[in-house]
Amino acid sequence: MLNILYTLIIYPIQQIIELCYYFTLRVFDNPALALLGVSAAVSICTLPLYFRAEHWQALERDTQKRLAPKIAKIKAAFKGDEQYMILTTYYRQNHYHPVYALRNSLGVLIQIPFFIAAYHYLSHLDALRGAHFFIISDLSVPDTLIPFAGGGINILPILMTGINIVSGAIYTRGFPFKDKIQLYGMAAIFLVLLYNSPAGLVLYWTANNVFSLVKNILQKIPHSRKIVFAGLALLIIAADVFLFFFHPGDLPNRLLAMALFTGMGALTLIPRLANTVCIPSRFLQFRTFLLSELILFMLIGIVIPSSLIASSVVEFSFIDSFTTPFPFITQTALQTAGILLWATALYFLFSPLVKQTLILVLLIVSVLTLPQVFFVSEDFGFITNTLVFSDPKPFGANILSAALSIALCVIIPAALLALYIRKKQAVLHFLQVIMCIALACVSVVHLTAIGRDFSITGAKKESGAGASFEPVYQFSKNGNNVLLIMLDCIVGAYIPYVFEERPDLLDTFAPFTWYPNTVSFSNHTLVGALPVYGGYEYTPKAVNLRTDATLLDKQKEAYLLLPTIFANAGFSATVTDPPFDNFQMSNLSIFSADSRIHSENINGKYTAIWMQNHPEINTISISDLLSKRLIRFSFFRASPLFLRSFIYDDGEWLMLKDHSAGEVTPTILNDYAFLDILPDLTTIQSDNATYTAIYSHLPHTTTFLQPPDYTPTQTITDHGTSILKDDSRYHMTMASFIMLHKWFAFLKEGGVYDNIRIILASDHGRGNTNYPGNITLPNGGKLQSYNALLMVKDFDAKDGDALSVDDSFMTNADAALFAARGIAAENPFTGKTLEPVKENGVTITTIGALSTYRHSKYGYTISNDQWLHVHDTIFDPANWEKAE
Repeated sequence: MLNILYTLIIYPIQQIIELCYYFTLRVFDNPALALLGVSAAVSICTLPLYFRAEHWQALERDTQKRLAPKIAKIKAAFKGDEQYMILTTYYRQNHYHPVYALRNSLGVLIQIPFFIAAYHYLSHLDALRGAHFFIISDLSVPDTLIPFAGGGINILPILMTGINIVSGAIYTRGFPFKDKIQLYGMAAIFLVLLYNSPAGLVLYWTANNVFSLVKNILQKIPHSRKIVFAGLALLIIAADVFLFFFHPGDLPNRLLAMALFTGMGALTLIPRLANTVCIPSRFLQFRTFLLSELILFMLIGIVIPSSLIASSVVEFSFIDSFTTPFPFITQTALQTAGILLWATALYFLFSPLVKQTLILVLLIVSVLTLPQVFFVSEDFGFITNTLVFSDPKPFGANILSAALSIALCVIIPAALLALYIRKKQAVLHFLQVIMCIALACVSVVHLTAIGRDFSITGAKKESGAGASFEPVYQFSKNGNNVLLIMLDCIVGAYIPYVFEERPDLLDTFAPFTWYPNTVSFSNHTLVGALPVYGGYEYTPKAVNLRTDATLLDKQKEAYLLLPTIFANAGFSATVTDPPFDNFQMSNLSIFSADSRIHSENINGKYTAIWMQNHPEINTISISDLLSKRLIRFSFFRASPLFLRSFIYDDGEWLMLKDHSAGEVTPTILNDYAFLDILPDLTTIQSDNATYTAIYSHLPHTTTFLQPPDYTPTQTITDHGTSILKDDSRYHMTMASFIMLHKWFAFLKEGGVYDNIRIILASDHGRGNTNYPGNITLPNGGKLQSYNALLMVKDFDAKDGDALSVDDSFMTNADAALFAARGIAAENPFTGKTLEPVKENGVTITTIGALSTYRHSKYGYTISNDQWLHVHDTIFDPANWEKAE
């Protein structure tokens, strides 16, 4: 019961706080400033609420003051039942009831749910761990600024209380004593509650008190509300100017953030706008409001989540302690009901004119969401049970859907406004009733389908027959096979430590040649991956020198080069989970024009099945993730297309990553499961030669795993024996090689390992680990970020006792040349010869990982001081120099 009440009352406010913190943290990249931003945002959004509460409080004080003399006379002259009857009659004659006295506490009552929501969210916020604010060293614990008796005195709660008392003293000037004591009592209660709370939470509440103090001071001077709204306008303008001219983020995201800041300020103007735009209040009645809420409740809370779950009941069944998927729908419905409950509270709190404005807004939103859900479609690939798409696309990828979505955003509000102005109330209500009936029918269909499919799923589980893997990768026994595996972010220098700790891996890796003297052309994927797939024509310097194609076209060429070469040579070409392109996400559309190339995103597709097969790996709670994300998915589906990529937020759903270093996230589980099930995704046949390109993101993630097999687990008992044991990236490297070893052993057992050419490469390195050879570069960075992995096993390579080592000067662009050797000699797009261009060394870039939005149309935007040149041995500092 308490959980239901929390979801209905506190959850909506907590979501506001969470979203405000998320946005301000993204804007300022500082946890302390984000807390202050949350305080400002919440205070601004609730300003009309507090103004309305103060109106009711003032009304109550005036009423009590007007009635007080007569009440005093009645109490002096009468006693007992007679006094009660006369007072009741007097109250009725003045249209008053004693319960109205609660209006005097409205301002305090409003604070309670906001306090509970802030306390629950900020007290457990990982982002505050280690964050500092001036002299406060860690916002995740009490400040203890003054040492005392082996501990410390927390100054921030005392400062908060002092500000609260001053604010209350100013606000209650001229008020009765009982009103004053109420505020001072609340200040004391907050001091007790927050004294030992994390400094971040106290900082947030202190900022709230500062905002309240400023508001109370302004209210005591003439034209206070005009000053408050003018100050608000200046604050929003300042934020917009900062975002547009000074913030380094991508322009589309900055523009959207500006719109959010401006819209947040516009909320405070609704009471003023109502006086000028609303039709007389009797036109749209409360039932219009209720019908609009009912439409949104069924669509957001039931239809959308049940539609998703009905599409694959097996993935949402038997998750953690939940057997059926129905609790996830129930939770989403409760969360939606809570949001609408607050909308109803606002409706009753404000004036009739504001009510009509709220009715109109809710009416437009409820009607607009329906066609967005049912008519505006997108192909984002499959979705995992942690709500991550396999092939998300940016707005505009589907021009027709984008145009339809925008058209609906214009036509539907215009049509509703026309009906509104012409007072076609009966038409509106008829449309709303039809929508409610339709949504109710759809809900019944989806819930029935879930119940039916779950009974089948449960029966299969009891019989031991569950969902299965579908093979993706094929290898020929008779023909040659070429396998290119890009292991994101692996440092080449880690390789000897891998085999030193696990020499048993040499059973499959001994036929490889390792090239330790390998450099990457960048320290991130956007620039560093292109040479791996396309060779030397797609290094950053070569890309910038070539002006006959756009940067986006050159990126596409790089990813298509090897699959096209092998398809032209009669090979079966398969590409899975290619790294992000222009839009920083895996994009399969670049392969769609060539039907000979099979492209598919596998990462995350089978994680649910893998977890069911590995119940011992319970590192994260999928049910908790679903409970948090499912309603965001509903908003995603109900939103116009141009907002969906923003809400999806690269799979984070506008939420902070809820983990600290050393914990396993859904992304890590998806990456780990993908490598672990490679044997299940592989078939061996005797027909065509094959080319396969695989991308693994696992080495890019950071967490500690359990040696010696480096498996994800909740409790790590030790870090292993390597000198790199305390480097979480080394742990991910070990896990990757162990699972590749398992796959290679499977291929060996199947009789195809000898006729597979395998190239292992990374797009870049990362980190600042203290190991021999990790020199400092001329730009102050470390070689580790640019020391790429390159290992090659050719056809019929002979086994040995140890890994072969070749110290030749190499780059990760040689990976593409190794793959194409003996198959093709020319780039199919440019006609140029595929050859290494490194006789005099190579030029790499140190530019950060910026999307193509921040680059020019034809090349990367790289300044002169962001180039380095290296030749011969990369481990010799004398071979490095700054370049232009």
